[in-house]
Amino acid sequence: MHKQWVIHKPDIDKVKTIARHLNCSPIIATILSNRKIESTQSATDFLFSSLKNLTAPFVMKDMDLAVERIEHALIGHEKILIIGDYDVDGVTATAILFSFFKKIGANVLYYIPHRIDEGYGFSSHHIHKIAIPKGIKLLITVDNGSSSHNAVEAANRAGIDVIITDHHRLSESLPKALAVVNPKRKDCEANLEYLAGVGVAFYLLICLRKRLREKGFWHRKKEPNLKAWCDLVALGTIADMVPLISDNRILTRSGLALINATPRTGLLAMLKSLKIDKPSINSDDIAFRLAPRLNAAGRMQTAAKAVELLLAYHPAAAASGKSKSPQ
Repeated sequence: MHKQWVIHKPDIDKVKTIARHLNCSPIIATILSNRKIESTQSATDFLFSSLKNLTAPFVMKDMDLAVERIEHALIGHEKILIIGDYDVDGVTATAILFSFFKKIGANVLYYIPHRIDEGYGFSSHHIHKIAIPKGIKLLITVDNGSSSHNAVEAANRAGIDVIITDHHRLSESLPKALAVVNPKRKDCEANLEYLAGVGVAFYLLICLRKRLREKGFWHRKKEPNLKAWCDLVALGTIADMVPLISDNRILTRSGLALINATPRTGLLAMLKSLKIDKPSINSDDIAFRLAPRLNAAGRMQTAAKAVELLLAYHPAAAASGKSKSPQ
């Protein structure tokens, strides 16, 4: 097969401007320009972006409805159930929502469907066998639910409100949930369709924390620093192989810095078991070493084990694989 090389020829003046502004080599400036990063501002944002550069998440469709309903549940001490997914994206999304809610004293449970016995996603079975018996009033999905029409209808009949947070493609009609927070909705103008499920869940927490701040909720409780969960956002984002662009790049950058500075107990146990003692953990380590082992939990037994590991507080429990989430 004949191959033809196409050599990009960027604007020389733009390359010189970027190199001068960043005080970098012309080679780096050329690479940036070839990737359509041609202004000094976009080059600076690409190389040195921080969490303050994230897209304002309240522009996501139904986000206002979701946070308002969760606030009501928190104030009323209603029982909340999180339904996750068994891959790393779903596991990390479950972990950040559950641990945030636990931290602020919410009455919350989580459930990860069994890959073999139950299959993917939120189903009517979860309403009849889990939500109703446990007295759940609000159900939140993470990394699933966009196609769970029958399950949502079952929840509605049982008087259980459903908030869907997901990033998978939707069918023509949306489930009749109280809120469907999915950046791939045709009527969502946030331009965040590249987010992983854990990214959508994290943005839900950003909006919820702001809503609770406006309502004076943090006068009674300490306001959590959401940056503490960026390690899990990075883990789920990289594992799900979504494009590492824009907000994904910012979240991953922040999360990797956190993992390298102060890895949480469960991740530290994994790094030790894998004999990863390099000075800097990168995206390849997550994609090809950490993520496959977390995914294995859902393939061999139940992905709830992976959630427990990520939520582990005690090093001995995390190292033994007998960790328990603080329920």
